[in-house]
Amino acid sequence: MSIKTLIIFVTVYKEESISAAAKKLSISQPAVSLAIRELEQEYSIRLFERAGRGIQKTGAARHLYEFASHITSLYQEMDLEFKKKEQTTPLRIGFSSTIGICLMPDLMNRYTNKGQLPAPYIKVDTSDRIEAAVLENQLDLALTEGVSSSDKILKEPFDREQLILVCSSSHPFSQMKNVTLDDLKEEHFLLREKGSQTRKLAESAFHLHDFILRPALESSSYEAILWGVHSNLGIAILPERQVRKYLEKGTLFPIALHGIDLNREYQMIYHQNKYLNPEMLRFMELVKQK
Repeated sequence: MSIKTLIIFVTVYKEESISAAAKKLSISQPAVSLAIRELEQEYSIRLFERAGRGIQKTGAARHLYEFASHITSLYQEMDLEFKKKEQTTPLRIGFSSTIGICLMPDLMNRYTNKGQLPAPYIKVDTSDRIEAAVLENQLDLALTEGVSSSDKILKEPFDREQLILVCSSSHPFSQMKNVTLDDLKEEHFLLREKGSQTRKLAESAFHLHDFILRPALESSSYEAILWGVHSNLGIAILPERQVRKYLEKGTLFPIALHGIDLNREYQMIYHQNKYLNPEMLRFMELVKQK
């Protein structure tokens, strides 16, 4: 149990509403519900009962509130006392490799242009490593794609993207209006390294159609894969944002393969016990405006 959990409980108690408490605390409703469940499990009690569209306090909630209100009040006094010190701490932001290349430069330019000082610490790595850093409190929040492997991570979707198959302008597929899975059987696939979210999504989507992707080249470097496609060493499955400029120039061509779902979700993630300070909230709002 954390002080944040108690703050959430006190707010729900006062507001008598999960949604109103979430709005007041600037967190998601699932985060509020999770905090209440943790308290109930911690003390083996029931704090609120559903009443129509709202909630009703139990006797246990009233008893707990007598203690929690004092504890959170003291914490908030301490927080106000050290507010200036908190504002000098750089925000620590993580980006998955794909988002780090496609979205991070513009986001950080817009963030720093608003005069946010000191400059944030930025880490770009695979989604799995970024999530691990969030869990270990090495990062305050992060932007990733894919499914989280931890129930201690809260996520807020902010965008979607399509992965597409691409080939060089000299590849036979560039002249074909439609390509089937049978056409792909003898192709050389140039893929991201095992464990990357791009690779996981591609393998899962093709596996649903009993098609196994066997890489002729695999790399953690998008540049190496793009070089391979341009050199006609094979075809690749890459984020649309990553190859957009090459498609517009005509040096790469999209392969028209129907029936394979390669859509994915981008999300902001942070630890369920993370206090969302003003700097974090400002950055999160900037991301949502993207």
